[in-house]
Amino acid sequence: MTSLRADKAKVQPIFILSCERSGSTLLRLIVDTHSEIACPGQLYLGSMSNELYRTMNYSLGQTFDATKEIERKELVLQEVRGIIDGLMERYSAARNKSIWCEKTTLNTDYLKILSDLFPEARYICLYRNCMDVVHSCLKFNPLGFMPELVQFVQRYPENLVVAMAENWLAKNEKIFTFETTHPDQCFRVHYEHMVNDPLTVLPPLFEFLGVDWEECILQKVFSVQHDQGEGDLKVHFSRRISGDSIGKGKSIPLATIPGGLKERLDKVNDWLDYPSLESFYQDNCKDILSIESHSEKYSHAKQIEPDEFFKIKVREIIREKGGKVDMLRGMCRFVVDGKGGGSWVIDLSESVAEIREARDEDQADCTIAITYGAFLNLINDTASVEEVYERGEVTSFGSEPIALQFGKLLFG
Repeated sequence: MTSLRADKAKVQPIFILSCERSGSTLLRLIVDTHSEIACPGQLYLGSMSNELYRTMNYSLGQTFDATKEIERKELVLQEVRGIIDGLMERYSAARNKSIWCEKTTLNTDYLKILSDLFPEARYICLYRNCMDVVHSCLKFNPLGFMPELVQFVQRYPENLVVAMAENWLAKNEKIFTFETTHPDQCFRVHYEHMVNDPLTVLPPLFEFLGVDWEECILQKVFSVQHDQGEGDLKVHFSRRISGDSIGKGKSIPLATIPGGLKERLDKVNDWLDYPSLESFYQDNCKDILSIESHSEKYSHAKQIEPDEFFKIKVREIIREKGGKVDMLRGMCRFVVDGKGGGSWVIDLSESVAEIREARDEDQADCTIAITYGAFLNLINDTASVEEVYERGEVTSFGSEPIALQFGKLLFG
């Protein structure tokens, strides 16, 4: 884990390795806030590199003058490296930065090709407590599982806790194995330490990455513009780095983990410096508060109803945010489901905003659908976007980037 101070003549890329729901989007935003590092949303460079190598090997690679297969392989790698590096260097330069970083979680399946292509790359190995990851996966996917998790759900449909735990095992065993075989290129980060004590964790991390620590990063991470892309959307609504989700895995009964799986999990827990499952459940220093139902939360608040919100409050928000609204162009349909709900349109396609009830013929760029209770939570400030999102009470269709911008406009 030695420092690899950046050589300006030849800057090596950075990869964030993690299991899903381990905080990689938060870490991506932190890294991207640095003045020298560009870290976009998930680009799937691992799978892209793998397919490019296959294509190159069986096309142009067959024409290379190589007496040995190992020579042909290196020539093919050079071609693929040139394509990937050229793309990412152009992107970094467009952002006035000199180093690029990639965070796709599925890159754990392509570590061999990535290390062959970039033998001197640096890797951030991000880990999070198993049961907290399981809890987050189950909360994040109430209406359907993200593609990365589907294979595990198919294998263990009778016990989704086991499915999510097996996913955690598979990903983190790969990352740990890579970390132990490439110790000088890897820097270990625990999610819990990162969110609870960022000033202790982050300066050494950036030193390892070869750049100076910038004091302003923690103040700017949620206010500077980051490029849109796949990842944890709710992070874009955060206002601070928080450890509030730590320990929530204790709400899952330990009895849902079979004995054999528990042993395998504890083996990896020990590798990663996490407590055993029994110790995790016995540690009551961070009690898990049950989440109030949305009806309990908004019943005590002075309520603003959806119709009043769209007819009056939205115009006030647009006036207050001025310049930020000028950069947003498009039409969004808001659908509030349930008694008291309805459908409204915010049209910012022209210079003058139009806010009205939706019509069947409206061609919106995106639709945001939310339950009546969750909507009251948000407009009455009795729940955060993160909470209603994890409860599965809000979803979107159409253009995800535009939906995200409208969501941040109203509730960010």
